[in-house]
Formats: sequence, C-alpha cells, structure tokens
Amino acid sequence: MSLRDELLKAGLVSSDKAKKLDSDGRKQNYQRKKGKALTPEQEAQQIEARKRAEAGAAHKREQDRQLNLAREAEKQRREQAARARQLIEAHRMNEPEAEIAYNFQDGNRIRSVRVTVSQRKALAMGRLAIVRGDRREFDFALAPREIAHKLAEFAPDRVLLLHPESSGGDADDDWGDWE
Repeated sequence: MSLRDELLKAGLVSSDKAKKLDSDGRKQNYQRKKGKALTPEQEAQQIEARKRAEAGAAHKREQDRQLNLAREAEKQRREQAARARQLIEAHRMNEPEAEIAYNFQDGNRIRSVRVTVSQRKALAMGRLAIVRGDRREFDFALAPREIAHKLAEFAPDRVLLLHPESSGGDADDDWGDWE
C-alpha cells in the first residue's frame, strides 16, 4: 500500500487532492525530462566542444608518440656508445713503450698517435685501424681490422683510419729503413 492510499484511508487527504498531486508529479517529471532536450544551438555547441576535446586528445597522443620516439632514439644512441666504448677498450692495442709518431687526418686536422714499428706496418697494410676512444679528447686507440668493421656498422664516426687491406710486399720492408 502506498503513502497516498494510507493518507486517503486516514482521511487526511481528499481523493481529488490526491489525484491533483499525482497529476502535478507527472507534469514535473515530464517538464524535467523535456528540459533535458537541448536547443539546436546548445547541441551544436556540445558537438563543437566534443570535437575540440577529441582534437586535443589526438594532438596530445601525437606529442607523446614523438616524445617516446625521441626517448627511444636517445636510449639507442647511448647503448651504441656504450657498446663502442666496450669494444674499443677490450681490443685496444696501444703500447705504452711506443715511440714512433704516426700522423693521420681527423676531419680537417692532423692528429698523431704513438706506435711501434710492427704497428706502423700493420696500419699501412690495413690490419690495424685507428679509432676514437672515450678516455679524453685526444684518445686514439689502435684496434684490429675486424673490430674497426664492427664499429663502422653502428658508430662510423669512431673509425678514423682504416687503410684497404694489402698483402704486404717488398715496399713494406723499405719502411723499416726510415727508423
């Protein structure tokens, strides 16, 4: 039993007044629902606002994607630098007692590295290469040809000098006279 029925039974409300209250309640519900219907201008404004929000979200996603690509490229560059550093340090063939200055071109500058007689011959025959190290600005390491080729694959700026490989002949023996 509803509250309306109980009030009618108790005689606190007349049946006409109860019907009027029911009618007024239905009218209010109808008006409330009708008020939710938007005018064409309001609907257009909502659609425009929704489009702007979607465009903003798409722009944000594109910015995030570009930022992720940049971060990934930076991460890959650091990994390659670390890999190059490890290769160079593991296969460095510089000898502390080397006394012969071997000059080579680094961009538009002439640089020098100390080598032994056998290293000088190996450099001329293409068995050794000069690569840029990381210890300091003028850190030039001697590395085997195979290591220089590996470095050239992912860090070509590190390989400073690598002559074509030759099979050493009589001309190489003449270099020993220049000491």
